[in-house]
Amino acid sequence: MSLRFTLLLSVFLPLPVLAATVGFSWDNDLFVGADGQYTNGVRISWVGDAHDHCERNGSVTCGLASALSPLPGISLKDEKHALTLSLEQVMITPADISQSVPDYNDLPYAGYSNLEMGLFSWNGDSLFGYGARLGVVGPESGAEQSQKLVHKITGSTEPQGWDNQLGTDLIGGVYFINARRFQQFQWDSGLQGELGYAWGVDANNFHGTATAGGFFRLGRNLPRNFIPDYAGIGTAGSLVGLFDGSGFGWEAFVGSFGEYIGYSYLEHHAEEYDVEARDGVLALVVGGGVRWDNFSFTLTLQSSTSPLRSSDDTFSFGNMSFMWQI
Repeated sequence: MSLRFTLLLSVFLPLPVLAATVGFSWDNDLFVGADGQYTNGVRISWVGDAHDHCERNGSVTCGLASALSPLPGISLKDEKHALTLSLEQVMITPADISQSVPDYNDLPYAGYSNLEMGLFSWNGDSLFGYGARLGVVGPESGAEQSQKLVHKITGSTEPQGWDNQLGTDLIGGVYFINARRFQQFQWDSGLQGELGYAWGVDANNFHGTATAGGFFRLGRNLPRNFIPDYAGIGTAGSLVGLFDGSGFGWEAFVGSFGEYIGYSYLEHHAEEYDVEARDGVLALVVGGGVRWDNFSFTLTLQSSTSPLRSSDDTFSFGNMSFMWQI
């Protein structure tokens, strides 16, 4: 990793002492037998202790909740509130990573790292989240070093074209997300089911989107988070409420979402390349997970229509997520 990315990572070092939940999430297209385009992504997330009765609580979390209380979904009396921090790094490459010469009919090499901070408020049925992000595109993202390390560990082809990656640029934006448990089921066999949906807007100058989707999950002693998908809509919001229950549980889930693409950094800043973003994509997500009192693991596979007008191939990758309550 680059020095700058390591310094960003150090933001998280003091947090485990105070943390309620820590998560590590890894996307990779090798999980679906591919290697190219969105090739790898890593996210480290922290969700602070839940605070309630914020009308009489003087914590930092409640202070921010009070400042945001005019916004929809933030109630100081009736909801729990938690701060979240996430550090994310993604790597984008052309399909053929063995070539050092740029292929202007494909994607460029691009690395992106960003730090995200949010406030989430929830009750038994719904979740609202607001946040902001700040990041960087280019060599300072550390994406080149991270991808080469992952490919060395997995024995994959070493990427040869990072010398031609997109240059340095700052990224910033704000986001909103809302999720709701629409219906819950309990059968005599002990199995549980849950229908839910989520939607949100992520306004930033890298990949600005509006997304909406739904899911169904089935299992025993289901986790109490609102969104089972840790790779798509969910991000840090998927960890909120995860360990509110106790004991062993498992889940299998399926979901689908649509994403409107309002802005694509690659389309606007890789002028020499044949990159034209579609107006939107449709995606299917399947996965499963297990949970104990203080640990949870989830494996997810995601496939969508291509975000590029020049390609009719599906865009697929897998995700492994590890979560701990500390």
